[in-house]
Amino acid sequence: MSYKIIKDKNFLRKPTTPVASVEEGQEIANKLIETLESLPQGCVGLSANQIGISKSVSVVRARKDGSPLILMNPVITEASTEKVIYLEGCLSLPGKSGNTIRSMKVTVTTLNHANPLPFGPDTEPPTKDSVYEDYGILECVCVQHEIDHLNGRLITDDGIRFSKPVEKKVKHGRNDKVMVEKNGDTQYIKYKKALELVQEGWKIL
Repeated sequence: MSYKIIKDKNFLRKPTTPVASVEEGQEIANKLIETLESLPQGCVGLSANQIGISKSVSVVRARKDGSPLILMNPVITEASTEKVIYLEGCLSLPGKSGNTIRSMKVTVTTLNHANPLPFGPDTEPPTKDSVYEDYGILECVCVQHEIDHLNGRLITDDGIRFSKPVEKKVKHGRNDKVMVEKNGDTQYIKYKKALELVQEGWKIL
């Protein structure tokens, strides 16, 4: 049987608890896989709390024609500083999608895998055009998405949702000194004088 997808944010924001054994995790994973297989093909991951079980188990089915990957008590132990902006949706947030910012590569430890699991691009270096065609990146993003679920985090949360940085306008006093530049030449002068030079093509740095 398939299970109803939980949409209650109050429940989803509660961090899950670890499973005590692989056997317990496998029992939950079977329910997740059964539910995932009943959903449209575009659904590539599911976590236990999304079907009402507050335990740390997720399944990821991001690889084309691949078997679902089971993650029990997963923890990200390494994350690359290189990031990828990715358009994500969520079964628990129907109708909502948006750009997230994710690590390009992560390493994950789990209860049910003896060795750490590396996730990242299938081809190097990834390009702007290849990002959405690379199953390795999709899998890596999905793993981070599901681990966030287990920790009570959603794609709409700050730090996950991508927001363009806002440039801060710097205020200068008339007698503050600033750097100006024109055609490679620079001067360090008072702000009031710099404003006059802007009319002549100089730029305040």
